[in-house]
Amino acid sequence: MFQRQSRQSFPVAYIVLLAIAAAALLLFAVKNTQKHAADVPENKADGSLRPDEWLAVMREYPHFKPSLTVLEQSLRQAGGDAAIQSRSGSPGFSAPWTVEGPNNIGARINTVKVHPTNRNIIYAGFSRGGVWKTTDGGATWRPIFDAQSFLNIGDIELDPQNPNVVYVGTGDLNIGSYVGIGDGLWRSPDGGQTWQNIGLAGTRIISKIILHPAQPNTIYAATMGVPFERNAERGFYKTTDGGQTWQKLLFVSDQAGIISLTMSPDNPQELFAASWDRIRTNTETFVSGPNAKVWKTTNGGGAWQPLANGLPDGNQGRIGLAQTPQNPNLLYALYVGEDSRLAGIYRSTDRGASFEPVNIPETDNGGDVMGGFGWYFGKIWINPFDQNDLWVGGVELWRSRDGGENWEQASPPWWTYEVHADQHDMAFLDAQTFLLANDGGLYKTTDNGATWQDIESIPTTQFYRVAVNPHQPDWYFGGAQDNGTTGGNAAEIEWPRLFGGDGFQAAFHPDDPNIFYYETQNGGIAGTTDGIDFRSGTEGIEDGDRRHWDMQYFISQNDPEVMFTGTQRVYQSFGHTPNWFPISDDLTDGVIFQPRFHVITGICESTLDDDLLYVGTSDANVWRGAPSSQTWTNITAGLPERYVSSVKASPSSPNTVYVTHTGYRDNDFAPHIHRSDDRGATWKSIAGDLPNLAVNDVVILPGHADSVIFAGTDGGVYATLDGGQHWERLGTQMPVVAVFDLEVNPAMRRLVAGTYARSILTFPLDSLQLGNNVAAPTPPKNDPKLAVNPTLATDAVQVWLENWPPQQPTEIIVADLAGRVLRREKLPSGQSSVQFDTRQLAPGAYLVFAQAGGRVAAQRKFVVGR
Repeated sequence: MFQRQSRQSFPVAYIVLLAIAAAALLLFAVKNTQKHAADVPENKADGSLRPDEWLAVMREYPHFKPSLTVLEQSLRQAGGDAAIQSRSGSPGFSAPWTVEGPNNIGARINTVKVHPTNRNIIYAGFSRGGVWKTTDGGATWRPIFDAQSFLNIGDIELDPQNPNVVYVGTGDLNIGSYVGIGDGLWRSPDGGQTWQNIGLAGTRIISKIILHPAQPNTIYAATMGVPFERNAERGFYKTTDGGQTWQKLLFVSDQAGIISLTMSPDNPQELFAASWDRIRTNTETFVSGPNAKVWKTTNGGGAWQPLANGLPDGNQGRIGLAQTPQNPNLLYALYVGEDSRLAGIYRSTDRGASFEPVNIPETDNGGDVMGGFGWYFGKIWINPFDQNDLWVGGVELWRSRDGGENWEQASPPWWTYEVHADQHDMAFLDAQTFLLANDGGLYKTTDNGATWQDIESIPTTQFYRVAVNPHQPDWYFGGAQDNGTTGGNAAEIEWPRLFGGDGFQAAFHPDDPNIFYYETQNGGIAGTTDGIDFRSGTEGIEDGDRRHWDMQYFISQNDPEVMFTGTQRVYQSFGHTPNWFPISDDLTDGVIFQPRFHVITGICESTLDDDLLYVGTSDANVWRGAPSSQTWTNITAGLPERYVSSVKASPSSPNTVYVTHTGYRDNDFAPHIHRSDDRGATWKSIAGDLPNLAVNDVVILPGHADSVIFAGTDGGVYATLDGGQHWERLGTQMPVVAVFDLEVNPAMRRLVAGTYARSILTFPLDSLQLGNNVAAPTPPKNDPKLAVNPTLATDAVQVWLENWPPQQPTEIIVADLAGRVLRREKLPSGQSSVQFDTRQLAPGAYLVFAQAGGRVAAQRKFVVGR
C-alpha cells in the first residue's frame, strides 16, 4: 500500500472537507491542501509570491516580464478570430463549444454592484471571467462583457442618475496573477448590451471608479498601473467630459498606485485616496513601502494633502478606506503591515483631521485574520444602515457591531465550504440582506449574517488540468485553482468536490477502475487501489527535489503498471503502490534564479516506442530519454529560450515530437510551437498564421498522420487540418480566455478544454468532418443508475443502485449544492441500497451520489421539507 505522510507540520485549521472519499482520503488531503499555510507573505526580504502565481511568473522565462504591446495585440487578434470564424471556410470550425461545467464550484469575484432601485439586478466582476449580470436576484446569470479581449475586472459602478449606464474598470486590483491586467475603462449605456472604451488603457489596473452624483460626465478613477514595472501611469485620474479626455491629478510614485478611493456622501468635491507600493518582477517584489498613505482633496482632486494625525508612518502595506452616508464625518482606514498581516484599523470622526486606533479582529488563537497575505485583501466596509457595523475581509469575514470594540467571525470556517475563503467585496441591500464576493463566487444573507447562501451558478472555475476517465467517459474531470479536483458534465449542474487543495492532474488506470490518482499543488499525488481509500503517491521522491506547482505525472499507455513524473529530474515507478526512483540527473540549468524557476514542466512518452520519453523544463531545455538505459540527450538546439509548456510525441510517427512555449517579448516573433521529425535533432516551426499567443498545450489527433492538431493558447483553442500551415480559432461561444490543458475524449468524440476562466468546455470533433478516425473508440459501458425516494423528504430518504458491480466497495454520499459532504455511508459488497436520516438536515435541496472504482453514478437531488 501507499505510505502515509506525516501530518505534524500542518495546522488543524487547514483541514479541507472533501466531497468524495473515506476517512483515509480526508487525512491525506489535509497533508496536501496547505492552501493558506503555503501563502507566505510577499515582501522585499524574501521576494516570495503567492504560490499559484509561480506558474504565471515562470511562463515568462527568462525575463519574467511580458511585453504589454505584444500581449494586447495577440489577445485582440484572438478576439477578432472569435468574431470571424472559419476564415478559410474550413468545415465545422464554427460549431459551438459546450460548457460542461461546473457552475457551482465558483471562482474569484473582485467586485459586486447592485442596482439602486431594483435589487434583483446585480453585476459581478470576476478576476478573469468577465462581467456577469442577473435580473432575477441570482437565479440566472448571463455574461455581458465577453466581446472584450481583457476579462480581468477590478471594479463596476452604476451611474447614480441613470443606473442603466454601467462602468467597468478592467485589471485585477488584487494583482493575484502575473498578467491580470486590463485595457482601461468601459461604458455601457444600455445595461451591458453594448460597450465603448473611454480611456485609461495605459493604467492597466483600475481599482476603483467613482461617479459624481449630479454631473454624469465627471468620473474619478483610481489606478494601480502595471504591477511588474515602475511607470508613470499610476495614480488618480479625473474626466469632466465623459472620458474623452483625462487628467492625472495625483501621482504618488512610479512604484505606488491608488488602491482605494471614497467620496464624502455630502460633498462630491471631497475625496479620500489610499496609495500602495506594489512591484513584482523576478528580481524584486514587494507589497509595502514608504508611499503607503491616505490622501485628501477638497476640490475634486485639484490638490491633495497626506493625512497623518494618528495614522501610522513609515513603510506600510495595502490600505482600505470606508465611509458611510449615515455620517459624513466618519472615515475608517485599514492598514496591512510590512509583514502582510493586519496591522491596524483607524477611525476619524472629523473628516480625516485626526484618527484614533480601534481594536482589530484576531483568530481564536490570536493569529492574523489576513492569513499572512493581506496584500490580497485589504478592504473594510461600513454597513450603510448602521454606522457601528464594521466588516473586514480576510481569509474569513469578520464583523464588529460596536464600531471596532469587539469582533466576531461572520462567516463559517472556510474549510466547510459553506462560504468560500478569501473575501473581496460586499454590498448591502437592506438592514438584513447583504452580498459577499470571494474566491468561490457570490453569497447572500437575508438574516443579518446568521446564514449564507451561494447565489451564483456561473461556469467561471479556473482549471489547470483536465482528464478523461475511460471507465466513465461521459464525465469530465479537472483540477482547479483554489477549488481542488472535481468532475461532472453539462447535465450535472452541481459538481461534487472530489479532492482538496489546488487541483491538478487526475489519472485513471485504463483497465482497472479501482486504480486512479488525484493531485494537489507542488506535486501532492494521492492514489487509490480500491476506489475509496487514498494514500500518498509520492514515496521515493526526494524531499529536497524541486517540484513544479503543476508537477506532471502520468500512467504509461504502453504499460499501465508503469508511471513517470518529474521534479528537476525524471522519476519512474513500477506498480500502483508508487515507489519512485530517479532515472535521470538534473535536466534543468540548476538553480540560477530561484528553485521554483528550474523544474520539469512537461513529460510524455511515445506510444509507438516504449523506450522513448521526452521532457521539457521551465528554463527552456528539452530532452530525449530512454528509461531502460537511463540515457538522456539534450535536444534543445534550434528552439527558443522560453518556458516549455508542453512536449508531445506523435501518435503516428515514432520519430516526430512537438514542443510548445509561452512568453511575450517586444520585437520577438519566435513561434510558440515546433515540430521535429528526427527525434529532436532538428526543429521547424509549425506556427504558420497562428497569432503570437502563448501556447499552453498541444494535442495531435491520432489517425490523421499528424495533420490535425489542436493548440490551447492564452486566447482560446486553435486548430489546423494541414499540419500547421494554416490555423483557425476553433469553435464559437468561447471568449478570449486562457486554455491551459487539452484532452481528447474518444468515446464521446469530443475535444476537452480546461480554461482558466470559464470552467471545462468540449467541442464536437465530428463537426470537422474527419471521418471515423477521431480516436480508438471506448467500448460502451452499462451505465450505473441511482434512484432516491422520496424526492421530498421529511425524516428519511432511501437510495438504490442499479447496474453497479457488486464486487466493488461503494460509498453513498449526501452533499449540499456547493459540493460539501454532509453524510457518507459505505455499502457492504452485494448491498445495493441504504437509508439516510434527514431529520438533522436543514430544509433545502441536497445531492446524493455513489462512488466506486473511479466512477461516480449519476447524481440525484432531493429536497428536505418540514
